[in-house]
Amino acid sequence: MEHQALINGINIQYETFGTKSNPAVLLISGLGTSMTRWTTPFCELLATKGYYIIRYDNRDTGCSTFTDKKFNSPEEVFAVLGKGIIEPPFYSLYDLAKDAILLLDYLEISKAHVMGRSMGGIIGQIIASKYKERVLSLTIIMSTSLNPILPQTSPEVMGRMMAPLPNYQTDRENHIKARLVFTKFISSTDLPFNEQEEIALIEKDYNRNERSNNTLMHVYAVGFTPYNREITASITCPTLIIHGTIDPIFLKEHALDLHQSIANSKLLLIANMGHDLHQDRYAEVIERFIEL
Repeated sequence: MEHQALINGINIQYETFGTKSNPAVLLISGLGTSMTRWTTPFCELLATKGYYIIRYDNRDTGCSTFTDKKFNSPEEVFAVLGKGIIEPPFYSLYDLAKDAILLLDYLEISKAHVMGRSMGGIIGQIIASKYKERVLSLTIIMSTSLNPILPQTSPEVMGRMMAPLPNYQTDRENHIKARLVFTKFISSTDLPFNEQEEIALIEKDYNRNERSNNTLMHVYAVGFTPYNREITASITCPTLIIHGTIDPIFLKEHALDLHQSIANSKLLLIANMGHDLHQDRYAEVIERFIEL
């Protein structure tokens, strides 16, 4: 059952799995995606291994608080970022990291394993650096340190990511079709793309909240979070980096950079894995996490 926590003046929607007396695992979602991307089967499987699982909607996604601001185009994003000044209602990934810590406070959890995917992996790095005493371990999946010297996402992929989607309420068929095309484009090539599972996730999101995730606010959050090598350099907890060799958003060099930058980290490069976490990989990912 989902719950809501009022923290730092905003509502954060969350859900738990397992027994609270077990070690906690905090799951952090990626850019513009709600907690449902950490699928129920993944959470339930992890809980059976003796953990207390917490998944939640970052602000501007799912059923958490949305920023009351409308955006018309990606060009507006770059215009605001070009000013180089972060002012309300904008925020950075440091703010999203604080949201995560305040959620743990609300749940009266002093320490947790932190697992983040994509943008959530960057948030996880900030938490492990700035709130060391709260982190038992860090697992970074398909993510980056934001190091600007690394190969960047291609213009083609960025264009697909930023392209506006047909409205779900008025053009459901084409909305789902567009989502499926992009998701398949960034997915693994060695495992079958489960179209029906993907449609079910899309529908689950809209059954929870008919409002579309405010993806552009997360683009701002990443843009307002400059690369800081001291973040990775100061991470001391056990760390696992999981990445695909054909990830088109964060190329594999991003994983190699993280592995080199975080002392004593472990690296799992998965051949033919894209920017996705396929259900057939759940067991391996969880097994490697438990070995940390």
